[in-house]
Amino acid sequence: MEKEQLLGMEVGSSRTEAGVHATQSRILSVRRDNVNNRLRLVSLVFMCLQNAIHTLLIRYSRSRKVDEMFLPSVAVFTTEILKLFICICLEMYNDGFIKFWGSLRSHTISQPLDTLKVCVPAMIYVVQNNLFYIAASNLEAATFMIFSQLKIFTTALFSIFILGRSLSGTQWTALLVLFLGVSLVQIDSSSASKKSDSENPLIGLVAVAVASVLSGLAGVYFEKILKGKVSLWMRNIQLALFALPSSLVSVYAQDGQFVLEHGLLYGFDGVVWLTAFWYGIGGLSVAVCIKYADNIAKNFATSVAIILSTIGSVFLFSFSPSLIFVCGATLAISSIFMYSSSNSFLNHIPRSFRSNMCL
Repeated sequence: MEKEQLLGMEVGSSRTEAGVHATQSRILSVRRDNVNNRLRLVSLVFMCLQNAIHTLLIRYSRSRKVDEMFLPSVAVFTTEILKLFICICLEMYNDGFIKFWGSLRSHTISQPLDTLKVCVPAMIYVVQNNLFYIAASNLEAATFMIFSQLKIFTTALFSIFILGRSLSGTQWTALLVLFLGVSLVQIDSSSASKKSDSENPLIGLVAVAVASVLSGLAGVYFEKILKGKVSLWMRNIQLALFALPSSLVSVYAQDGQFVLEHGLLYGFDGVVWLTAFWYGIGGLSVAVCIKYADNIAKNFATSVAIILSTIGSVFLFSFSPSLIFVCGATLAISSIFMYSSSNSFLNHIPRSFRSNMCL
């Protein structure tokens, strides 16, 4: 009888412990979900602000009236320095100095051939960033933001030709809608009056179109050649190590004589440094996009950024969106959601490829 009572007490105790553990697990699960939801919301807001403010800053820095205008090639060079510094700090924060130094040697010095492969996308990104400054100097921020969505179109095409992927009918339709929307924005931009004699919308459109092609090519090439478990920050460090000398060559190829006469930081003030810094932390938005935000959230962030940049252009640059522009912007935003509606396609896209469409 006593044995039965003891056995019953043990069974009851084990059930109680199991119930306590189950309750604790549910509480921890709820807390994790709450934390993830907050991080998802923060990442969504961060992506919206980063994209919109970056577009407005780069436009403002190039369109304002100042006595000394900075050189875009130098701005790209300083951005690469800031980006390298930020990525080194983040990598050291995550792994510590000793592990960081070992990882840096392993992924650069110990593998020279693999490291050299990064040279191609690094140089492409330098050219692309210079083209973005040219585009921002000649286009309204909202027009620039919408037209730059052509990188979705070019990335998709390069993924077909280089990676052998296929698109669904919905995605082909989305690309057609995107192209139509961008075309309407282009028509509106071409017919709009120039803000100053130095602006040329045609040059701006060509610059952002070429930059979008380069963005698609670099993103797909980057995915194809770089395999293995390398952190996002180490990947950006590798890129910066090649982008820095490439951007320095670009400075002296485009503006060498001017730099020798007036100095490297000619025209740099608080606005320019802020623009360069904000450009540099763009990689952070990519990291946040990859880690916390799903595809729907990313598309929502891109769409909101387009709307915010349009609103900002109205107040900062007296931009008056026409009916053609509104129709084109609506088509472009709709195409972003249409393109990502096929889950079967997205599930086969590595995160390195998706990150190219987060920018």
